[in-house]
Amino acid sequence: MIKRNISLAIATASMGLSNIASAAEFEISITNLTAGVYFTPVIVSAHSPEVAMFQAGHEASTQLQSIAEGGDVSGMAALLESVGASVGTSDGLLAPGATTTVTVNSSDTNTVLSLASMLLPTNDGFLGLNSVSLPDSMGTTARYYARGYDAGTEANDELVGSGAPGEAGFPAPPPVVASGTGTGGTGVPGNAEGFITVHRGVLGDLDPNGGHSDINAAIHRWNNPVASISITMVGGDSANGPSTVADLSGQVYSSSAVEIFWQAAVSNDSVVTGYEVRRNGDLVASLDGLSYFDDGLRAGTEYTYNVRAIDANGNAGEYQSVSLRTNAN
Repeated sequence: MIKRNISLAIATASMGLSNIASAAEFEISITNLTAGVYFTPVIVSAHSPEVAMFQAGHEASTQLQSIAEGGDVSGMAALLESVGASVGTSDGLLAPGATTTVTVNSSDTNTVLSLASMLLPTNDGFLGLNSVSLPDSMGTTARYYARGYDAGTEANDELVGSGAPGEAGFPAPPPVVASGTGTGGTGVPGNAEGFITVHRGVLGDLDPNGGHSDINAAIHRWNNPVASISITMVGGDSANGPSTVADLSGQVYSSSAVEIFWQAAVSNDSVVTGYEVRRNGDLVASLDGLSYFDDGLRAGTEYTYNVRAIDANGNAGEYQSVSLRTNAN
């Protein structure tokens, strides 16, 4: 179940977000920091601070149990959407060292972000990030590290099983088996905790055809944190900040030099103090003028320039873009 008014810690997670746009778009990048653990599809949600996807020390909901034991995010997605949250999910398994990106929208009420994904191979371990603050201006990024949690819904016997909620054992899809998962283990003794805890990691063993565990200790052992998360505001209503720059255009001078030009932006509640210029996504200039000259470029190459205004309050307008191709030699 989604808990309302569950704790002061979560209720205050949105402090300082009064400037967040009434409708904003965020890109969330999730990087798997483990050496041998896979993430099932990640569910990401922008939601009200009055609800929570999970909370350590409390019993897991049936929807979280489905994620932690079998990687099924559909129930949690439906539940979150029923209370007005915005939800996005990634595709497929996320391999060790890999990164995936999910896009979600926020509103003036959905001001915090949570995510979850099953950790494979574990019985009921999950990647979790709980009600963290969203960035409050265009182009800015918030970065977090995410822990592995134990849902407490299943004993950690570390044996291959169906992965269905309420049934012992963890699922072992082909990429996980190929990473070195064993068979024939007798099982690690223990009971389900009954509440969500920070995961203690797996034990494993080195016997692929027996021992106490079907998890390879040399490959699948892990420590917290298990993921790095970056959240970037990439679009939205900039009514409280600068307008977009007008009449962005450019001139090609040679095979290595171009110049771009724009008209001044205005800010509704402050003054525009400068402009940021990006070339092919990389920040190349911060200036207070209305043009940017760029040289040392490659011949016969197309470059995309993005320009946005910044005001005295630190608010940023939306990017405008123009593409130019340098002359051939």
